[in-house]
Amino acid sequence: MDQLAALMRALPAHAFLCGPTSAALHGLPLPSAISAIAWERPFIGVPADKNRIRRPRTTGRALTVLPDDIVEVHGIRCTSPLRTWAELAGMLDVGQLTAISDRLISRRHPIATREDLERMHRRFIGGRGSKRRRLAVDLADERAESPRESELRVLLVQSGLPAPRSNVDIFDGSRFVARVDLLYPDERLILEYDGDHHRDPHQWSRDQSRRAELESLGYRMTVVTARDFDDPVALLARIRRLLARTPA
Repeated sequence: MDQLAALMRALPAHAFLCGPTSAALHGLPLPSAISAIAWERPFIGVPADKNRIRRPRTTGRALTVLPDDIVEVHGIRCTSPLRTWAELAGMLDVGQLTAISDRLISRRHPIATREDLERMHRRFIGGRGSKRRRLAVDLADERAESPRESELRVLLVQSGLPAPRSNVDIFDGSRFVARVDLLYPDERLILEYDGDHHRDPHQWSRDQSRRAELESLGYRMTVVTARDFDDPVALLARIRRLLARTPA
């Protein structure tokens, strides 16, 4: 952060951080490879009528911006979360962009509304990434709570499967049992994304107890990990098989 602040002090006053670097500054979810680039090779924008910044180990861009598109985070000028989202449509796939859309309209900590996303999309309609941005608005879900969960949901929908419900609370009568990542309620099928923290022995033990409780209520569960995204064809085939089975 200090290096970014020092870099910006050395640049013209009209310069601002943009693209992945602005997203990282705002704490928006980025794929790990792009997140690394965001810090190692900062993206620096200027208004479209100014000369692009040309400086070693930076990426310069000239962007169409309005006054409200530029904000300050920790005293550093950067594009707003919405303007950043619009620009990232040219770099991310639909799942990754939807993950950011979900974060922006999150029911827990909303930064924007779906209507805000729609207005920003229409402002740049027809530009680079416009089709992906359109899909990311349509697929956005304010109930989503993790990027990988968002990417999994988009993968399912884009493959022709019905959209599961996100982050559903499961009860046994009035007793709360669990909140599950994705649920096909009619099929009583739960999809859970497990990140690396689930390898912790205590977390693993809690996961097994939770799973046993859910299965005792008649739910089925399949766990998805990062490795599954390396072979989406196999992952989708597994989920199709599970959906085709009639629950007991």
